[in-house]
Amino acid sequence: MGLFSFLKSDKPVYSDWVWKSKTMAWRGMITETLKVITRNETPIVFCFFEETQTEIELFLSDSKVPYYKLGPDLIGEAPQQDKVVFLADANQIRSSSWIDLIKKLNPCTKVSFFFAGHYPLPAKENLVVQKLNTTFPQCSITFCSSLDDPCFEIFDSKNIVGMMEKLGMKEDEVIEHAMVSSAMKRAREKVAEALTKETPAHSETEWFRLNEGESISKVDR
Repeated sequence: MGLFSFLKSDKPVYSDWVWKSKTMAWRGMITETLKVITRNETPIVFCFFEETQTEIELFLSDSKVPYYKLGPDLIGEAPQQDKVVFLADANQIRSSSWIDLIKKLNPCTKVSFFFAGHYPLPAKENLVVQKLNTTFPQCSITFCSSLDDPCFEIFDSKNIVGMMEKLGMKEDEVIEHAMVSSAMKRAREKVAEALTKETPAHSETEWFRLNEGESISKVDR
């Protein structure tokens, strides 16, 4: 252990980018991944939900952006891909085989990680981010979400949207502000505090529907 190891924080390190709508969030995120590619770096987009990954795939296809979906049957071919946006299941990050794969994707260049939205429960998300922080300390991690995400809508994001519009916020403009990040974090923490047993789901909307009786109805809004 180093002399100052005790000073290191276990708090996940990442950036929060928020748009008014999901459509603008996906567009903004993919625009950033293309910038990463132009720098000869490797972008990886992680999704916590199957439906989210399907939405991102459709958006990439419609936008004519080359992408490669990392899956169990395609792992061996991944390192041969060049100048593509990689898509991956965020729930697999803690697996050592997936970590090894990421290291092989482009060992000579920097990798930038993007997350298509937050996971409803902060604790589960933190484990994923901490794994990336520890294994790839020089790589950036950015969460791209929107004010119409199910979690944020529960706690009435219209107030923040209204305030941002008064400040002149445009539809395609990204918000990177501690106030918004803190509000989103508090919303998810309230859900987590009230939840006693999680029911897995294929989409974020379904997650809140299945877990609503356990958590959302108990939350003091």
